[in-house]
Amino acid sequence: MSETNAFYFDGRSARQHPASLLVDAGLLHIAAPGIERSLPLDAVKLGEPFEHAPLVLRLPAGASCEVPDGPGRQLLLDAVAYRKSAVERWQARWPAVLLALALLIALLGLAWFKGIPALTERVAGALPRSAEIKLGQAALAGLEARGLMAPSRLSDQRIAEVKAQLEEVVPAHPRVPLRLIVRESTQLGPNALALPDGTIVVTDALVRLLSTRDNQFSASGKTALAAVLAHEVGHIEHRHAARVMAASSLGAALSATLFGDFSAVAAGLPAVLSQMQYSREMETDADDYAVAVLRSKGLGAWPLVHALTLLQRQQPDESKMPRWLNNTMGYLSTHPGTQARIARLRAAEAEADDED
Repeated sequence: MSETNAFYFDGRSARQHPASLLVDAGLLHIAAPGIERSLPLDAVKLGEPFEHAPLVLRLPAGASCEVPDGPGRQLLLDAVAYRKSAVERWQARWPAVLLALALLIALLGLAWFKGIPALTERVAGALPRSAEIKLGQAALAGLEARGLMAPSRLSDQRIAEVKAQLEEVVPAHPRVPLRLIVRESTQLGPNALALPDGTIVVTDALVRLLSTRDNQFSASGKTALAAVLAHEVGHIEHRHAARVMAASSLGAALSATLFGDFSAVAAGLPAVLSQMQYSREMETDADDYAVAVLRSKGLGAWPLVHALTLLQRQQPDESKMPRWLNNTMGYLSTHPGTQARIARLRAAEAEADDED
């Protein structure tokens, strides 16, 4: 072949040296100012050629040559008897690319909807108690550090009445010790949160919502609060926080494997979506748990229906909520629709009444 112009890099610096390349008798001859090298072709690694991109030759000791796009590039490929691999030929055919894309999407869907949920249960089940304690403490500290929570403004008597309602729904043998704290939070509004360490946070606004207009904590308000607390106990008993954490971690690991550093947003979206998906199931599980507790006390689902109806009317501004709260546990319209939950509970209670 005739000589081909190229740029030579010695592997010790970023400096490029104009050079000429010649293939002859199974050797690659490199000539540059002050440089003469001859290498057997089997010591030269050819980078995958890309159309209109420089051709890269990997040489021993970290050296390399770049052949600019042009006639010389093809002459060099012909001289080394380069042939496209089956994968490269496949990539050049758009029907094959579409088939590969469809197979990839199917594989990812299988991993996402089958693999991650199965692994989530195993990871959550193996999560040590110490990890749940640290997670709960960190969550509460984060809420307080961001100014989302402040000391309660309710009277000591009212706080004692609120804590007494937890005793009404605590299981005989709780999975973890439970405690209830009351906090003021303008941003969270009427809400109750179950943290992984067994802490249940009730906001002042929720207590006020369940009180009468003259600020009395009536019997119906207490039973409605007990229903809400039973729901939160359900989250704790079913280890929902651990499952959310496991699903988020596995989803992030999968997206990082696929996207790498391509886009932090793209890598974070699967975790958010997985939290929303699982929270729908979790809210239903927690509702069912609460109803079972209420029925054991002869109350039925109506106190929970009452509480949800009041909460639905508040329609908190979700844009001010932390993302992890929007996507996990709370009485928010995104998981599932509160109206749909109420309708489901009403239907289940009516069915139970008919059976009685």
